Amino acid sequence: MQILPAGDSPITQAQAAIRELQRLSGLSRQWDWASCAIIARTWDLLDPVRSLCQMEDIPVQISREDFSGTWQLRETQALLQWLENHPTQLISAEQMLQWLQLQKPGPWNGLLAEAVENYGLETGNAALPIIGFREWLAEWARDNRRRQHGLLLTSVHRAKGLEFDHVAVLDGGWENTSRQEDGDAPRRLYYVAMTRARQTLTLMKTGANNPFLDALANNPSVLVRPQPGGLPPAPPEMERSYHRLSLRDVQLSFPGYRHPRHPIHQAIARLSPGDPLQVRTGMTPWELVDARGIVVGRLARRYEIPGNPGGVSATVLAIGAWDKTKSDSEYQNRLKADRWEVVIPELEVHP
Repeated sequence: MQILPAGDSPITQAQAAIRELQRLSGLSRQWDWASCAIIARTWDLLDPVRSLCQMEDIPVQISREDFSGTWQLRETQALLQWLENHPTQLISAEQMLQWLQLQKPGPWNGLLAEAVENYGLETGNAALPIIGFREWLAEWARDNRRRQHGLLLTSVHRAKGLEFDHVAVLDGGWENTSRQEDGDAPRRLYYVAMTRARQTLTLMKTGANNPFLDALANNPSVLVRPQPGGLPPAPPEMERSYHRLSLRDVQLSFPGYRHPRHPIHQAIARLSPGDPLQVRTGMTPWELVDARGIVVGRLARRYEIPGNPGGVSATVLAIGAWDKTKSDSEYQNRLKADRWEVVIPELEVHP
């Protein structure tokens, strides 16, 4: 266990925490970012960490983000359609991997390839009934939302019951209590954060009031490190926050209200994960616009960006597949398409 002073701002704390984890990664040949976590009392302290991970190409995920629509992805549905048209009722993982290699590269086809490889390990790459793989894939898609794929950024409440090889606990907000909590709740929560670590634990220290750190600093078994020097000036990108949306955050039926020959469908078909989008925020709900100026989607009316954004940009996170039968019955008579695709964005919020 070590205490690491990190300046007085959330940005310098984020820089110090990531630098320490990078230092530890250089000491381990088996380093895996998916076995690490940064835990905070409040979500806002994690925003600069997420931004820095984006810039440093560190795989990262936030536990409050729930993309549970893997089964409805364009890529998953394309695989299922190919299986439905397969000339035999038997398929092996090797055959599916060969088909996936012919598809357009991207994060979601890569995720499907990972799933198929796991299926091959479980089945010994034998040719088995396609219906069995469909059932296996459905279960895998449900479980995928609970898998950790990178450095996990999480609140202490969401970290309960989880364990990680390497943990950094951010400073700030630990003295806060809600009306439902007693006066000793902050101490218990800080203990929960500390005990999530299996191998290394780094407790960040800023100028915030944290009596727990002061008590630990007097313990001879705790290493108190000097404040890291040479931190580079914080780039302005670290003041941004990122929000990965899900199917429930967009208007699923919006493209379906347009005839199949409407330009929106061709525009969505041209999009791929990572493509830039414009966000029209001057109206409710917000609209998503592609590079050609075509409106390709709308956010759900109930979706709200936390805080007070100064500007919002977006990229395509995923393309979902939807159809008339999945829409609410009260709206089905207004739909002009039987099947359509839906843009799911990732938003970048500027302060």
